[in-house]
Amino acid sequence: MESVILTSVLGVTFVLLGRWLYRNPNRLVPSWGIFNRENPGVKKVARAYATFFIFFGTLAVSVGLLRGPFAVVLGIPIAVAGVWFLRPRLPQPAPGVIGPVIDGPGEAAKKQSLLNEHWKRYLAIMVGLAILFALGISELIGNSEVSKLAFARVEANPIVRQRLVEPVKRGFFTSGSIEISGPSGRADISIPISGPKGKATVYAVAQKSAGLWRFNTLQVAFKEETERVDLLQQVTQPDQPTTQ
Repeated sequence: MESVILTSVLGVTFVLLGRWLYRNPNRLVPSWGIFNRENPGVKKVARAYATFFIFFGTLAVSVGLLRGPFAVVLGIPIAVAGVWFLRPRLPQPAPGVIGPVIDGPGEAAKKQSLLNEHWKRYLAIMVGLAILFALGISELIGNSEVSKLAFARVEANPIVRQRLVEPVKRGFFTSGSIEISGPSGRADISIPISGPKGKATVYAVAQKSAGLWRFNTLQVAFKEETERVDLLQQVTQPDQPTTQ
């Protein structure tokens, strides 16, 4: 019974929120965004989102009241009908008036630009934030324990030192993914490196168990070359040729 009441309350909340947003579509579009919230096309998209709020709210109430194995199947047509009846009706233009419906009293019936007046500024801000976020993630991956372990092995490898010539330096943009859960985890990363005689990329795949990282893959791909130097095979078989 409590779950039915909770579902019904949430559903009614969604319906009321959807109706309010349908009447005020510009509330779904931030004033600092790149799109003009007064543009008719932008308002239509916002009202479409508001319609989904009404639909899912009505569906939640229907499923909560109907219950049973076929509650969702029966709830969908009820939710569609609910959207039709519960969606607010917008004022229609007066007979003989040509043009879009005026959403607010005293609003000039003029063509509104799709983009915000200051869209370039806001776009630059969003792009800047995205770049800062990407750089921050790259810095976290580059300074991680597994990344430092991989680079230390690469830096100590005689073939890498011979090909690139010391000092071997790590590049700035380290990419990939690292997942850690307590003493276990997994990493799949790529590290750009360079030296006085060229550049290369380190590819590392490692598993963390009992607090220790163990590499499954640790290879160096030199620029414009298809063959890679497998550092793990060199460690385990230093005096034997590589076999496939």
